[in-house]
Amino acid sequence: MPDSVEPPHLYVGEWVINYDQSFGGLVDAEVLVRLLVSRADDRSGQARLQQFMRPAGPVSVKAAFEAEPTLGGQVHDLHVRRFQGHRLYRVGDVTFYGGEWPVRVIGFDSGEG
Repeated sequence: MPDSVEPPHLYVGEWVINYDQSFGGLVDAEVLVRLLVSRADDRSGQARLQQFMRPAGPVSVKAAFEAEPTLGGQVHDLHVRRFQGHRLYRVGDVTFYGGEWPVRVIGFDSGEG
């Protein structure tokens, strides 16, 4: 989690990596992508988060990731599985509305750190 954020703020959270999914070294990972929005006004903060939650549209997180499923050739494929965690998140002394998108990423371990 970042030390401080300026909403809206999208960042990568925890990773779960499954190694050796094939004899060729296929890696299957689930990455939690989090988005935080302002809580200054309850209604507008939640309404803003709902815009990001939509499966399609100009600010849809799912649509943005799936528009480039290879991340510019860095992975073989990805899929945004669902949205979860519509709740309050605390960063430092500030509380935000936010949520998470588990993203399944498939690729090969390049051996680079």
